[in-house]
Amino acid sequence: MKLKKIIEVIIFGSRWLLTPFYIVLILALGVYTYFDVYEFGEYIHQIGHINKTTAMLTFIELIDMTMIANLGKMIITGSYHSFVDKQHGRENEHMSSGMLKVKMATSLVGITSIGLLQRSVNIGTTIVVEWDVLYKLAFVHVIFLLSSIVLEVVDYMHEKSEALERQSHSHH
Repeated sequence: MKLKKIIEVIIFGSRWLLTPFYIVLILALGVYTYFDVYEFGEYIHQIGHINKTTAMLTFIELIDMTMIANLGKMIITGSYHSFVDKQHGRENEHMSSGMLKVKMATSLVGITSIGLLQRSVNIGTTIVVEWDVLYKLAFVHVIFLLSSIVLEVVDYMHEKSEALERQSHSHH
């Protein structure tokens, strides 16, 4: 029995080895924030020399950067909660690992949407956009979209089955 307890401590204690990965992600998010602020500064600096299309493309790029940063934050906090410490004391940030996957998948759908939008906006400009590239981006977008739908259905079924199981146990 003592050996079993030692093995459990090692296995479940190993989750703390994930903490440096989250710290590195937080630091990388800080670097990404620097580039977002830098991009905005460049945008403001060029304000008198840009046209409407350039302003729109820059705005879309900043939205894309924000969505990627949100995805990073979601991965950091959601994964930490799911895999390391469920008792971090933050309300409204508790989510199942299934819901975390759905949120990450839908974030990727949003990011691929922005990528498609950026390339589509370039169609009317002097920038040459290969249709082959647009088709590939659309294909990746559809794959992410279908994946997020499948993940949502699986998570819904999982939550429903757990609710039925709890209901079954409460009647006995």
